Amino acid sequence: MAAPEVDPAEFRGTQREQWDSAASGWKKWSSWMDRYGAPVSDRLVELAEVEPGDRVLDVGAGYGEPAMTAAQKAAPDGTVVATDISAEMLAYGRERAAERGVENLEFMHADASALDFPEESFDAAVSRWGIIFEPDGEGAAARVRGFLKPEARMAISSWGDPERVPFIARPMRTILGRLGLPPPPPGTPGPLSRPTPEAIGGLLEGGGFSDVRTDQLELTFEWESPEEFATYTNDIVAPLRKLVSEQPEDVQKELWAAVADDVSGDSDGGTLRLTNQVLLAVGRA
Repeated sequence: MAAPEVDPAEFRGTQREQWDSAASGWKKWSSWMDRYGAPVSDRLVELAEVEPGDRVLDVGAGYGEPAMTAAQKAAPDGTVVATDISAEMLAYGRERAAERGVENLEFMHADASALDFPEESFDAAVSRWGIIFEPDGEGAAARVRGFLKPEARMAISSWGDPERVPFIARPMRTILGRLGLPPPPPGTPGPLSRPTPEAIGGLLEGGGFSDVRTDQLELTFEWESPEEFATYTNDIVAPLRKLVSEQPEDVQKELWAAVADDVSGDSDGGTLRLTNQVLLAVGRA
């Protein structure tokens, strides 16, 4: 899927600003994210065939996943380099690693297009919902491939079809509809930019990887109430957080109330459960 024409430098600057702003929300919801995101981190590390002693690259690691999972697998002699466009997200990642005593994990502030390492210096690469935010995803994948040893694997994830990713698609549809704004053009870099196996696999194929395979998982998320879901969305989903924050305060309150109301029918009077599709792809350098 070809991405719409965007100015890469401007787009990355906006991404950096949004994710720096959302870092406090990721800290607040860290335990929640660890619990529900663990199956994806585990699967990516498995697909990338990370082994003890390996040197692993995580592209778009955010607060440190799947980098931390990979570091545990690569220990005691292996190392992981976690990279991200957001300095604030990485700062929290360092805190988490220190709290958990993970010492074989290095954090590096850089977007995917600016990574620079010696050729064939990594045994594996991973990216959990990270490289899909890069305006030139295929170019970034090709860059990473150059850092990998021959036959090494890169494993990445994206979210699936919007209709099967309600925790993102529904608040996005509600907020854009209330503001009278059109949805982003298909392929716009972001959480829903690679919504099919062909699209997520194509990112690696476009980067020159071979033997590309795809897989999928379903994750059922839970919140105590629709209102908690709206709070979560405000805290975590950086693009929506930024869009709503630009509105007058009364409009902001109305928008988040509308997000809660939209999912209220899926609540049992308390707990809200939404099942979401995750797509994965792995390729060989």
